Amino acid sequence: MRPISRPVRGSLLSLSLWVLACGGAPSAPASAPAKSAAPEAPVKAAPAGDAPAAPFASPTAKPPPPPAGAALLDPPLYVQRCDAAQPCPSLLQPAGEAHCRGLVLGGLKGWRLPDRAEVARFARPTGPDALDNLDGFHWTRTAYAEDSKQAWIVDPKTGQETTIPRDRKPFTIRCVIEP
Repeated sequence: MRPISRPVRGSLLSLSLWVLACGGAPSAPASAPAKSAAPEAPVKAAPAGDAPAAPFASPTAKPPPPPAGAALLDPPLYVQRCDAAQPCPSLLQPAGEAHCRGLVLGGLKGWRLPDRAEVARFARPTGPDALDNLDGFHWTRTAYAEDSKQAWIVDPKTGQETTIPRDRKPFTIRCVIEP
């Protein structure tokens, strides 16, 4: 097979076929002036004793402290505390979603029901970020894959979880928001 000397201009398919047939990138046509290679800037060596610079900056920003009535989980997520000042109601799931949308804590709007994995994280923090009143099932926004009329409920204290129709029985509503 005789290799093609140069690709047909204006056709990406022709260029691709030429590259495959010739086994490399096309060279400039003989009539085009040769480009001179610009000299590369010299690489400066790091001073002795200094560690080389990292290619990317490490994130250092921390989320602001949680608003009053909420705790901060890691990875960052504000969770409603469910205390006397801001109790967590026991509602059906649709009413719970509406409750979270209307919740304002520390001036923050945009709260929502947590997803299934987020509720499972509620029992992890200890110390000042520990959440109280974790007994019983909490509604999630996670729909049951086989029946969208059902949603997951999770007991954060025991880790037990199951699905139930969204309008069958009231459970704890504890709202979350990303910082």
